[in-house]
Amino acid sequence: MKKILIVEDEYSINDILTLALNSEGYKVKSVFDGKSALYEVENFKPDLVLLDVMLPDIDGFEICKKISKDFLVIMITAKDSIFDKVVGLEIGADDYITKPFEIKEVMVRIKALFRRLEKENPSRVNKLEKLDDEITVDVIGERVYKKGKEVQLKRKEGALFFYLYSNRNRVFSREELLNKVWGYDYYGGTRTVDVHVRRIRAKLGLSGNSHIETVFGIGYVMR
Repeated sequence: MKKILIVEDEYSINDILTLALNSEGYKVKSVFDGKSALYEVENFKPDLVLLDVMLPDIDGFEICKKISKDFLVIMITAKDSIFDKVVGLEIGADDYITKPFEIKEVMVRIKALFRRLEKENPSRVNKLEKLDDEITVDVIGERVYKKGKEVQLKRKEGALFFYLYSNRNRVFSREELLNKVWGYDYYGGTRTVDVHVRRIRAKLGLSGNSHIETVFGIGYVMR
């Protein structure tokens, strides 16, 4: 049974989501502030967090930054500007729904996210490959190690890294990477790709164009 944590300070919306998700067979825990959300993330260990941005104590974006590496996050908020959507997705949110919403839309988004995750992360044994003398790649478990220590990539950073890794020496435009890694319905622009490549390079300690090469005027390629 999938577990879902609802973080929403409006009691009526929280109740509606709780009832709907329970009726779909999910195990649900609901909280109304950021402090409780961080506590339940550690103790309830949800498969997905429905996270409101406008909470009474901690900004939802700050919570997303802390939990998005380890948990699926769908942000639900009254903020419907493209800027807010891009910010939420760039800090690690997996999807973004604005109020007012139809409960059926929320259910569909949740099921689609779970299906996508199952396709991206099938349960198989590890297979380690060396990218260079310091960096080792677990191509099945989708983990990256530098000098034997795991590099903590956020979900989309990891998805981008492994997409490029599995298609080494193939040049991709930024638009192609957006479509393949973020999906055709992603709200943001190509700057998102640049931001994530920069973060991956920094976390792996890559200098210049080593491994992930910038192809001027086009996009990126992993050598």
